[in-house]
Amino acid sequence: MTKKIQLIYASFIASMLSVLVHNILLSMMDVREWFFFGLAILLLMAFFIVLLYSIMEFIITKEPADLWKVGFLGLFGLIALVPGFGPSFFGFFALFGLFGTREYF
Repeated sequence: MTKKIQLIYASFIASMLSVLVHNILLSMMDVREWFFFGLAILLLMAFFIVLLYSIMEFIITKEPADLWKVGFLGLFGLIALVPGFGPSFFGFFALFGLFGTREYF
């Protein structure tokens, strides 16, 4: 796995961990905790920026060749099927389209 793909996974996992810590602290203390909430937003923005940059780079130069490995993150779009979640999660299904990039390497 190339460093760029590892960076995509690392930023996504770190943002999800930050959201989890924020929710745990919120449920335990009943007080809004802003550090992990802000960190989660920043890490999620970093994830989207690195992902979009990698997709644009793939369109132009066909690198990184293993961009299709990011398509598994589209499984998180299934969260939208849980009642009470909004339709905004369906945007993650677009990541499944990255599986089509596998034939370029």
